[in-house]
Amino acid sequence: MRLLDVENKSSLWNLQLYLTEKEAKELHSELEKLLKDPEANEHFHVFSEDSGREISCSIITPTKLSDISTYSKLEQEILKEK
Repeated sequence: MRLLDVENKSSLWNLQLYLTEKEAKELHSELEKLLKDPEANEHFHVFSEDSGREISCSIITPTKLSDISTYSKLEQEILKEK
Protein backbone atom coordinates (compact mmCIF):
# COMPACT_ATOMS: atom_id res chain seq x y z
CA MET A 1 0.00 0.00 0.00
CA ARG A 2 1.24 3.45 -0.87
CA LEU A 3 -0.49 6.65 0.24
CA LEU A 4 0.33 9.91 -1.48
CA ASP A 5 -0.53 13.36 -0.12
CA VAL A 6 -0.56 15.24 -3.44
CA GLU A 7 -0.97 18.70 -1.88
CA ASN A 8 2.07 18.30 0.40
CA LYS A 9 3.99 16.11 -2.06
CA SER A 10 4.73 13.51 0.58
CA SER A 11 3.99 9.98 1.60
CA LEU A 12 1.37 9.20 4.24
CA TRP A 13 1.71 6.28 6.61
CA ASN A 14 -1.66 6.48 8.29
CA LEU A 15 -4.98 7.55 6.83
CA GLN A 16 -8.53 7.48 8.12
CA LEU A 17 -11.48 7.72 5.72
CA TYR A 18 -14.92 8.92 6.68
CA LEU A 19 -17.27 8.13 3.82
CA THR A 20 -20.96 8.56 3.28
CA GLU A 21 -22.84 5.44 2.32
CA LYS A 22 -23.02 6.65 -1.29
CA GLU A 23 -19.28 7.36 -1.40
CA ALA A 24 -18.49 3.94 0.11
CA LYS A 25 -20.67 2.20 -2.47
CA GLU A 26 -18.94 4.10 -5.28
CA LEU A 27 -15.50 3.21 -3.90
CA HIS A 28 -16.52 -0.45 -3.64
CA SER A 29 -17.95 -0.49 -7.17
CA GLU A 30 -14.87 1.10 -8.69
CA LEU A 31 -12.53 -1.27 -6.84
CA GLU A 32 -14.54 -4.22 -8.17
CA LYS A 33 -13.96 -2.93 -11.71
CA LEU A 34 -10.19 -2.64 -11.16
CA LEU A 35 -10.02 -6.11 -9.65
CA LYS A 36 -11.41 -7.66 -12.84
CA ASP A 37 -8.04 -6.90 -14.47
CA PRO A 38 -5.45 -5.81 -11.87
CA GLU A 39 -2.72 -5.52 -14.53
CA ALA A 40 -4.67 -2.95 -16.55
CA ASN A 41 -3.23 0.53 -16.51
CA GLU A 42 -6.39 2.01 -14.98
CA HIS A 43 -7.37 4.12 -12.00
CA PHE A 44 -10.46 5.88 -10.72
CA HIS A 45 -11.58 8.90 -8.71
CA VAL A 46 -14.32 9.13 -6.12
CA PHE A 47 -15.45 12.66 -5.37
CA SER A 48 -17.08 13.72 -2.13
CA GLU A 49 -20.74 14.56 -2.14
CA ASP A 50 -20.35 17.74 -0.13
CA SER A 51 -16.98 19.32 -1.01
CA GLY A 52 -14.01 19.21 -3.34
CA ARG A 53 -12.40 16.21 -1.69
CA GLU A 54 -11.28 13.33 -3.86
CA ILE A 55 -9.92 9.79 -3.62
CA SER A 56 -7.82 8.53 -6.50
CA CYS A 57 -7.07 4.83 -6.53
CA SER A 58 -5.22 2.28 -8.62
CA ILE A 59 -3.97 -1.25 -8.09
CA ILE A 60 -0.24 -1.90 -7.94
CA THR A 61 1.19 -5.30 -8.78
CA PRO A 62 4.73 -6.66 -8.91
CA THR A 63 4.60 -6.33 -12.70
CA LYS A 64 3.58 -2.68 -12.52
CA LEU A 65 6.21 -1.97 -9.86
CA SER A 66 8.92 -3.48 -12.06
CA ASP A 67 8.56 -0.55 -14.49
CA ILE A 68 7.34 2.67 -12.89
CA SER A 69 8.52 4.94 -15.70
CA THR A 70 4.95 5.79 -16.72
CA TYR A 71 4.27 7.36 -13.31
CA SER A 72 5.07 10.96 -12.34
CA LYS A 73 8.33 11.69 -10.49
CA LEU A 74 6.43 12.09 -7.21
CA GLU A 75 4.54 8.84 -7.75
CA GLN A 76 7.81 7.07 -8.56
CA GLU A 77 9.31 8.25 -5.26
CA ILE A 78 6.33 6.92 -3.32
CA LEU A 79 6.20 3.65 -5.25
CA LYS A 80 9.88 2.98 -4.45
CA GLU A 81 9.12 3.04 -0.72
CA LYS A 82 8.89 -0.23 1.18
